[in-house]
Amino acid sequence: MSGDPHAPDDRPLFLVGCVRSGTTLTRDLLRRVPGLLCPEETHFLRWAEPFRTPASMPPHRENAVLRRHRAIDGVPEEVFARLLETSRSKAELQRGYIAAFARVRRVSQPYRWADKTPQNIYGAPLILSEFPEARLCHIVRNPLNVVASMLLGRQVAVPDLHGAINYWCEAVRIAAMAEQAAPGRLMHLRYEDLVVDVPGQMARLLGFAGIEAPGGLYAPDDAHPERNLWREALGPAEREAVAERCGALAARHGYDLGAV
Repeated sequence: MSGDPHAPDDRPLFLVGCVRSGTTLTRDLLRRVPGLLCPEETHFLRWAEPFRTPASMPPHRENAVLRRHRAIDGVPEEVFARLLETSRSKAELQRGYIAAFARVRRVSQPYRWADKTPQNIYGAPLILSEFPEARLCHIVRNPLNVVASMLLGRQVAVPDLHGAINYWCEAVRIAAMAEQAAPGRLMHLRYEDLVVDVPGQMARLLGFAGIEAPGGLYAPDDAHPERNLWREALGPAEREAVAERCGALAARHGYDLGAV
């Protein structure tokens, strides 16, 4: 561990997957665990451009959503600017940000930490390499509801049907390959299972990540049941497109789109 009393440990948990799949709910539940830090979405590991190349820097400096996230975290922009200037890699930026977040929260070692950026699924191979003791939780939800949410513009607006489908398919495909490449380091968590059994599924997640937590943190009514927005939001042609493109992948996670 670093000599910095606020430096993070080497056993992070990354919450990844397709957007609109329950990563925010999972993050909020994790935040109840004493001694675990989880900032707002960072997006440090999602982009393919090599860090510190010209194309890689504008999202960190100029993205209004990420600036708002840092404001919520309490990390001043001048502190983040210094991190960008001094970090040599994406992993160093990630670790440095967690340390800055811990400093703001007046949290010192030892503590555990997690990052909830669903799009970091695109950086899964790099995460597994740069953080050898990291664990990834791939959160997956019925693609019909994910596509419906994006078409409706719920938080993330994707007006193109196949763009929304690609969001889901790409995340699920990458997660499958990451699981094969690093056995035992990625678990799948179905949103539908989480919302009907918060205590059981959170115990499963915490056990997988090796995070100790006291009993009584979670109750069965900590989440509402799936609403199945797709029944109202998707027409027959859209449902058929989702079933055709996502059906085989969805079946691996227990979703029967043929019954739509």
